[in-house]
Parts: sequence; structure tokens; C-alpha cells
Amino acid sequence: MMSETLPEPLLVSLGEDQDESRSLERREQLESLTVRIVQVFIAAGLFGLWEWGARAGHISTFLFGSPSQVWSLAVTRFQNGSLLYGAYVTGLETIIGFLLGSILGTAIGLGLWYSRFVARVMGVFILALGSVPVLALGPLIIIWFGVGIESKIILATVSCVIVALLQAYEGAQQVDKDLIKLLKSFGATKFQIFTKVVIPSSYGWVVAAAKLNVGFALIGAVIGEYISSEAGLGNIILIAGANYNIPLVLLGIFSLMILAFALSLVVGLLEKYLLKWRTATNR
Repeated sequence: MMSETLPEPLLVSLGEDQDESRSLERREQLESLTVRIVQVFIAAGLFGLWEWGARAGHISTFLFGSPSQVWSLAVTRFQNGSLLYGAYVTGLETIIGFLLGSILGTAIGLGLWYSRFVARVMGVFILALGSVPVLALGPLIIIWFGVGIESKIILATVSCVIVALLQAYEGAQQVDKDLIKLLKSFGATKFQIFTKVVIPSSYGWVVAAAKLNVGFALIGAVIGEYISSEAGLGNIILIAGANYNIPLVLLGIFSLMILAFALSLVVGLLEKYLLKWRTATNR
């Protein structure tokens, strides 16, 4: 039906654009696949050299372990459930702390947009709290909240809240001032401007903070497990290091890397979903 109403040159142009878009998408998919293959080969090569050096005696297995030792420990601890339980505890602490810190920090950061005076008053205190390393707060939080999972969640939350706050506040400040003046001239209330302009405009800043906070939340949880804990990947690494069990230390480190990658992947998928949702709502 459309082909009967549109001029032929325009149809040709639309067809060329669609072909170019599909070609670009195929090239991007091929490039992504190539990158993944190269990454796998690099990782396999490094592990292969490591294993060869350990078996040939060029690398001390006491100091550096070997991939086969780490794999053997991984299978054993996966079967008895200790590795999965440790990953579960650390993952739970990280996820809850990430959510609490991101939501709390974003809410405060966007809320400061309402009052320039309050933002200026609180600025010095926010920067002061943000300059304190989480490690320094760890002993106090452990004493106040105990050695259970609660203290690790608080540490993960504290690790996230400042980054989320600063990013959200900066995003709110970057809103087009002329657009705000225009909306005010049409009689828009401050709440309407906040919900219809400030929050959507800060989306990119909030997402950027969320990507950073995945790592910060994991760091906060592991620091808490280092200081005092009964379970978790940090606890496994701490005990293994005290016993000079290098393969188990490496297993804990690799497990943390996998956990961080998985959480970052979830945040990336959530970002794509929210982007589609925001695009659909703006139509």
C-alpha cells in the first residue's frame, strides 16, 4: 500500500537506508564475535603458559599455584557446596547494598535539586563523607552491626551511596535551564518540572553511577568479610591466605571476578530494558 503512495526515488532511498542499516548491524555482530574469540584465545593462552610453566618447574606452585590446582579445588568446593554458598553470601550482600546505596544516593542527589541552599550547605559534609575510605569505616560498622550479613550490607551501601548521590545531583544540574524557564512560563509547578524533565534528563548519569557502583558494592562487601565474617568469598580468601593456600586464594579471586562480571551483565541488561521502556513512554 505504501509503495503505491510514495514516489519511486523515495522508495529507493528508503531501501538503500534499510540495506545499509542491516549491513552495519551485521558488521557490528561480526566484530563483537571476533572480539569474544580473541579474548577467549588470549585467556586460554595465558592459562596454558601458566600451567606449562608450573609443570615444567619454571613457576613455583607454592607461590603462584597452577590452573589445574585451582580447577581441582573449584570442582571439590563446588561439589561440597562451600564455593556456591560463599558466592551466594557475597552476592547477596553486594546486591542488597548496591540497591540500597543506589536508590538512597539517587534519591538524595535528585532531591537536592529542589533547594540550592540545602545543596550548598550539605555539599561539604557529602564530600567529607565521600573522602573517607570504606576500610576506615569498617571496624566501626562491624562493632555497631555485628559480624553477620547486616554489617557487610551496610558497608556495601556506604560504598555506593556517595557515587550515586554525586552523579544524580550532577545530572540534575545539567538540565537545560532555558527549558526550565520555558516550562515555568507556561505555569508548570516545580514537582512537574522535577518528574517530567529533571528525572528523565538525569537517566544517563544515574545509569553511569549504577555501572560504577556494582564494583564498589562488591568491594565494600569483601572488605567487611576481610575484617570479620563467618562466610563469603572474602572469608574464603582470608582463611586461605592465612594458611598459605595460594590455589584457594586464586579460586576466591577468580570467583569474585566471575561474580562481578555477572552483576555487571545484569546491570547492562537492565539498562537496555529501561532504555527501551523510556523510548516507548516518550512516543
